[in-house]
Amino acid sequence: MWIAVGVALAVAGVIVWSFRRGASGADEAPEPGWDWESRLEENARVAFMEGLRACHDRAVVSEERGVLRLFEPPRVISLPLLADRFAARGQDGLHDPEGVVRELVEWCAATERPGVLHLSEGLPAGEADGMDGAAFGAAVRELVRPGSPAGGSWYLDEAGGCLEVVVPGEYATTLLLDLGRVHERYRAARGERAGMPAGAVLRDVVFGLIAADGPGLTWTRPPSERHRTAVLAAGRTAPEHRTAG
Repeated sequence: MWIAVGVALAVAGVIVWSFRRGASGADEAPEPGWDWESRLEENARVAFMEGLRACHDRAVVSEERGVLRLFEPPRVISLPLLADRFAARGQDGLHDPEGVVRELVEWCAATERPGVLHLSEGLPAGEADGMDGAAFGAAVRELVRPGSPAGGSWYLDEAGGCLEVVVPGEYATTLLLDLGRVHERYRAARGERAGMPAGAVLRDVVFGLIAADGPGLTWTRPPSERHRTAVLAAGRTAPEHRTAG
């Protein structure tokens, strides 16, 4: 009899545990921690994260910077852009999150657009004014984010040749720079300004590109004037000795 009572209590315990687990939301998504997550309602957020996890063999996600880095072809894709597109798919995304996320990533990878940056193959090869690829990337980073320690506020992707810099403001957005194209513009400008210090040339190239908002850069969210002003202000104060030359 005691055995029967024990079994009954054990079964009841499992039922109560299961009920409480469901009621407490243990299988539900956590509260959104990043801006791009808050664009999705709870069920869509769970499904979207499931779809992102299925891309682990071909991409890596930087949640704090709102970026998905695609290995092949080398692309950087805004997570807010992906989240908005996923939300627009409605029930399709809930029923087949892996398929929908895969389709959206392919769509983004196909064409460069706001929120999507097509990258050159890694950091630039060869030297420019004594800077190899890694030194060149570090010099650009020091101009855009002077004196900032490594961490969530910036990331230098040496494999993809991309600089990611978080710019705070009324909302956070991440500036994405293709260092391969920055390098091309630098070499062209250096040839025209042979007597100019290398650091000054690089500063003009980098901040000229940011001011023009042309090919070679994008943002994870459209920047406000406050974001642009904050970034361009670094160009007015960056001393030349921080770069080669």
